[in-house]
Amino acid sequence: MSATGPSLPIWPLWAWLAAMLVMRCGAALTNYEITGLLLKLQDRWLVLVQLGCAGGAMLWMRAGGRVPGDGALWRLSRRSMALIAGAVVAVCWAGHYGVLAGYDLSRDEQMASFDAGLYASQHLAAPLPLLWQAQANALNLLFMLPVGHPVAWVSGYLPGNALLRVLVGLVADRALTGPLATGIAVLATWGAGRRMWGETPLARDATAVAVLVLAASGMALFMGMTAYAMPAHLAANAVWLWLFLDGRWRTDFAAIALGILATGLHQPLFHPLFVAPWLALLLAERSWGRAALFGAAYGAIGLFWLWWPHVTMGLVIGPHSTLEVGGGYVSRLLDVLAHNQHNLPLMAANLLRFATWQALPLVPLLIYGLWRALAAPRQDRRALALAAGFLAPIVVMGLILPYQGNGFGYRYLHQALGNAALLAGYGWHALAPWHGRLRPLLMRAMVLSVMVLLPVQGWMAHELYAPYARASARLDASGADYAIVAQDDAPLALDLVLNRADLANRPIRLTATEIDDPDILAAQICQAKADHQGATPKVTIAMPDEPFYDGINALFHTPRQGIAAMRIAEDGPSYTAAGCRIIVLR
Repeated sequence: MSATGPSLPIWPLWAWLAAMLVMRCGAALTNYEITGLLLKLQDRWLVLVQLGCAGGAMLWMRAGGRVPGDGALWRLSRRSMALIAGAVVAVCWAGHYGVLAGYDLSRDEQMASFDAGLYASQHLAAPLPLLWQAQANALNLLFMLPVGHPVAWVSGYLPGNALLRVLVGLVADRALTGPLATGIAVLATWGAGRRMWGETPLARDATAVAVLVLAASGMALFMGMTAYAMPAHLAANAVWLWLFLDGRWRTDFAAIALGILATGLHQPLFHPLFVAPWLALLLAERSWGRAALFGAAYGAIGLFWLWWPHVTMGLVIGPHSTLEVGGGYVSRLLDVLAHNQHNLPLMAANLLRFATWQALPLVPLLIYGLWRALAAPRQDRRALALAAGFLAPIVVMGLILPYQGNGFGYRYLHQALGNAALLAGYGWHALAPWHGRLRPLLMRAMVLSVMVLLPVQGWMAHELYAPYARASARLDASGADYAIVAQDDAPLALDLVLNRADLANRPIRLTATEIDDPDILAAQICQAKADHQGATPKVTIAMPDEPFYDGINALFHTPRQGIAAMRIAEDGPSYTAAGCRIIVLR
């Protein structure tokens, strides 16, 4: 078929546009918590930016503008890959401080830092003083083990990501964990692509496309700036695939060893969802020995991590503790299913967010790669396994937990972002007869993704994180012993209530909505404290007033709630009467 003939398959572009329209319309039906807020704040505008970039790429090409590499096959050498991976690490690390203000915005990020501080002190759970055992809810137990009146505390997540942060922190900045994981994911995707498709010129070209769309993905880069477990998931899965595709016993055992960590990074579901299609491939290929090895190994790995919460639960339960919700994963799953709703519009919003935080060529090439893999499953079973690994989280999470909360792109697909990139490369490989016509468009789309789309995404990310970082810094700078914040004071204000595992932070932050009786709490905490000269300064409590939240309210275009001022008026006298001094933050 002629490369200049009329049969150029442009339908993936129309499919991309149609998918964006359908997901945008579906997402508009949800106003569910942070999903609806981020749709209005970021994603609807990113749709327009992407469409503008797509139009700009076409106009640029028609105008004859050229970029390096327009007509040449691409081959990434080891040196080139080292430079790309190094650039990814540097961008993510610098972005953690420059773009995200060095701040952990979401509770997931905060729990990773919380657990890392705990494990660095060589404890599996931090003991709580007697006072806080009775008032633990006020410290914010969201995503902690679900125990009332605990004697100790630790997050409800598996320990792998936090332990990685501890290990990195032994030799460097803990904030390098996500950037390093993202750089490793890019390298491992390159290695996996070479093992999947070989070393022919077209195969090297396809691998290069996979690497470039991954390295330019806003979802990969901005998540790599955070303390989320998802960058480690992505890296672990990409390295696992590179090892698995080698097919030797020693690399199989290395993949299994990596699987122990990967399953225990965060939640025990994500890595097995990635692995399952490859184990099915072993059965389809009648590789009985490898299938038995991996099947037995992952059965044991799954049982171990399902048992783990019972170990940590035993450390936090005391004689007066109560189990508020089942601590095991099965009981948590049943609870989630019982309260699940808005599945379809939420998943539409999630997939729209996934698409808008990618480099522009990724989604159209992914659509074509998925179609080729699913339309002829026997032609390339490895591509089919990639497709199954990408689609499985969409189906499973759409059924059990469509709400992802915060994050860049769709977090629950992050571990399969390597699959998406390789499928994009697979789609590009299948378009080989038309490379002469498509490569200039691809190059311009990549340039505009890096020069226009990524800066817009970076600005949006900074605008989201900065107001909370400034509010948190003001709480720290207050010099108070305690600070009281309520979740209704401003959007996502509850996430400002974060404390260290050892409660050595000042002020200790409390959530007002979990303080049952301010008079009782005041009597417990408003005791005079003696300083080194024998004086007895009063215990101080910082209470933010309405202007304190103006930056956050301005971000989401919400008015002042009036709740913070009301709380100062109603609860402030309880604390002052007990001997505390109130510091009003405006």
